[in-house]
Amino acid sequence: MTAPLVLEDNRVPVYYAGGAGIDEFRGISGTTGPEDWVGSLTALPAAILPPGHPADTGVSRTARGSLADLVAADPAGWLGERLAAAFDGHSGLLVKLLDAGERLPVHCHPGRGFARRHLGSMFGKTEGWIVLAATPDARVWLGLRDRVDRADLRAWIDGQDTAAMLAAMNELTVHPGQVLYVPAGLPHAIGPGVMITELQEPTSFSVLADHTAFGVGADAATLGVGWDLALSCFDLGGYAGRLDELLPVPRPVVPGVTSLFAPAADEFFRAWLVECADAVTLPEPGFAVVVVTGGRGELRWSGGAMPVTRGRTLVVPAAAGPLQFRGQVTAIVCRPPEV
Repeated sequence: MTAPLVLEDNRVPVYYAGGAGIDEFRGISGTTGPEDWVGSLTALPAAILPPGHPADTGVSRTARGSLADLVAADPAGWLGERLAAAFDGHSGLLVKLLDAGERLPVHCHPGRGFARRHLGSMFGKTEGWIVLAATPDARVWLGLRDRVDRADLRAWIDGQDTAAMLAAMNELTVHPGQVLYVPAGLPHAIGPGVMITELQEPTSFSVLADHTAFGVGADAATLGVGWDLALSCFDLGGYAGRLDELLPVPRPVVPGVTSLFAPAADEFFRAWLVECADAVTLPEPGFAVVVVTGGRGELRWSGGAMPVTRGRTLVVPAAAGPLQFRGQVTAIVCRPPEV
């Protein structure tokens, strides 16, 4: 397989509201749900899969079938030899379109060490956000302002005191184009009116400090390990004086291509912003998930070309070779971890 494949909407059932922004972005109607998993080899875990949904819900579908099946049949062609070997035939990447219709819970995600020891996974859930759309008052909460004692966090959780949790966090107004880095362990929440492209490790591991209002019980909120252990996932350090660690400054790569995350994110994911006014060639080939965010043009690879326009998403096999954009088009090229 050498040609990129178009990815249609792939909504996944989750516990919070939203999704209208994804419909607008894709130019469709009649779908539901705030999360569209793009270029996904990852299924929603059985423990949180609602009844009646297929076991592989979350895995992307293409005109040629399940993306997971395609990659399994030709891991080197899709991922390249090094990436296929590094993660046992997985890309190590999950990309989402996420459109929040209500505030998400205050939560964090476990790191790789915790995931290996307690969850049977080589992946934790470090993530990064690229804001696609935001209402004028759209906000996120990112990290604690000042260090919080573990006993205080436990008291807030036991009392489901969401107001205290949010008051202790850095509240940020966000705007389209903004980039935010969310390392594993960082407490965070996304407010209504925020739509993002999210890059993350390919798991659904979340520890929900704020869970009762969302109909989630303590067992699911702690990934089944209980609060005594789950609390160790939280980064309780203060970030008021070091928010720059969470707000990366884009770095030029080649003309028309900007790297959106700091080098510290490379072991988890990479993202290039392509701003093409005529022709832009990407600096290296490889597996990628492409989210076209504006304009229209053409994507070329070693064996062909296809038109691209705002709202289109694609998955690109490593065997496609070097990619070139033509026309007046902007896109986010989501890349797997550097291996």
